[in-house]
Amino acid sequence: MKKLLMVSLMTLCVLFAVSAAGTAETAGPKLVDVRVGIHANEGGAPLAAVAQEEGFFAKYGINPIFTIVESGPAEMTAMRADNRTLDIGYIGAGVAWNPIDGAGNSLSFVFLDCLSNAEMFIAKKGLFVDANNNGKFDNDEIFTGLKGKKVYIEVGTTPGGWFKALLELINAGKPANQQLWIHSETSSYMAGYTAPNSDPALRIEVINTLNSNLPAGMASAAGGMDVVVGFSPATSTILKTNANAELIATTVGNFPPEKSFPSTWVASDKWLTEHPEVAQNFINALYEAGVWRAENIDKAMRAGERLSQKPTGTFDPTNLVAPTKAMYEDWFATKDSNGYLYMKALYDVRVPNVPAGNPVKSFEKSFNDTYVLKAIAAHK
Repeated sequence: MKKLLMVSLMTLCVLFAVSAAGTAETAGPKLVDVRVGIHANEGGAPLAAVAQEEGFFAKYGINPIFTIVESGPAEMTAMRADNRTLDIGYIGAGVAWNPIDGAGNSLSFVFLDCLSNAEMFIAKKGLFVDANNNGKFDNDEIFTGLKGKKVYIEVGTTPGGWFKALLELINAGKPANQQLWIHSETSSYMAGYTAPNSDPALRIEVINTLNSNLPAGMASAAGGMDVVVGFSPATSTILKTNANAELIATTVGNFPPEKSFPSTWVASDKWLTEHPEVAQNFINALYEAGVWRAENIDKAMRAGERLSQKPTGTFDPTNLVAPTKAMYEDWFATKDSNGYLYMKALYDVRVPNVPAGNPVKSFEKSFNDTYVLKAIAAHK
C-alpha cells in the first residue's frame, strides 16, 4: 500500500512538472512593466497604440502601463518626481525644455516621433492671393495679405509663439521700417517683444481667443474672424466644415528644418541608467511601430483613438508628418542630417525656458541618440 501510494505521488509530481513546464513554455517570457505617458491627440497616441496593437511591445518584452496625461507640465512633474510615476513618455515642443534642464531628476530626449503640423494659419478665401498660381502661399504673398489684419490666436498656447516665428520668417531680409509688426492687448504676449517700426499700414492686431472658439468665429457671417492661427482639432474642424476657409501656412509647409520642431519621446535618466536593455527594447518597439505607422497612417490614427478612447475620426493625419523607414535612415545618417537639425532647433528654442540658475545640459547630453541609432541599424 505504501509502495502504491509512493508511486502515485511520484506520478503526480511528474505530471505536475510536465504540466507546469508546458504552461510556462506556452506563456512565453515575462513582460517587463514600463510606465508610459501619452497624449490624446494625433501625435501623442498613435505610435504607442500601434506598438501595442501590432505586437511590437510584446515582441520586445515590454508591458506598457499607459497614462493619458492632461498636459505636458503634469507629465514632466510625474516623470521628474523623486517617486516618479512615469518612466518614459511622448511630449510636444511646449515642455521640451525639461530634458535640457540639468537640475533635479533629469530627463533625456530618446526618440523623434513625428513633425507637428498641427499649428495652422487659416483665412477666409480671397484675403490672400496666390499670385504665383502654384497652389500655395509663399512668404511674400503671406506678407502682402497680412498687412493691417486682425489675427485671432490663443496666445498662451504653442500657436502664439509659432505665429511670431512665422512673422520673423516672412520679415526676413526686409529693412526694419518695412517689416510687419504685432500689437496685442494681452501684455504677456507682448513681453520681450519690440516692434521694428510704428507704421500703421504694417500693423497686425493679435486678439487673444480660445482655440475652441475659432471654428464658430470663422463661421460667423457678421463680425466674424477672418484670419486665425490655431491647433487641432479646431483647425481640422474649420477646414472640414467651412467651405469659405483656406489654409495659408503650416509648420512643415512653410518652415525650414531648423525651424520645424519635432514631437519627441523623453525618458527618466535614472530609468535609462538602471534599465538600459529595457530602454533599448522600448525604442526598438517604437521604431518598428513608426515604420508601420508611416505605411498605414489611417489605421494608426484609429488605433490611437482606441487607446485614447476618442470617437472614430477624431485624429487627422494631416496634422503631423510621420517619418518613413527611409526618412529615419536619412535623418540620422550623419550628425548634420535633418533629424539632428530638427532636434537642435527644438533644443535652441527651448534653452531660454530652463529656469534661471539651473544648469543647462548641452545638446549632446540632452539628446541620447544611441537608442534610435541602434534601432535603425538593427532594422536595415
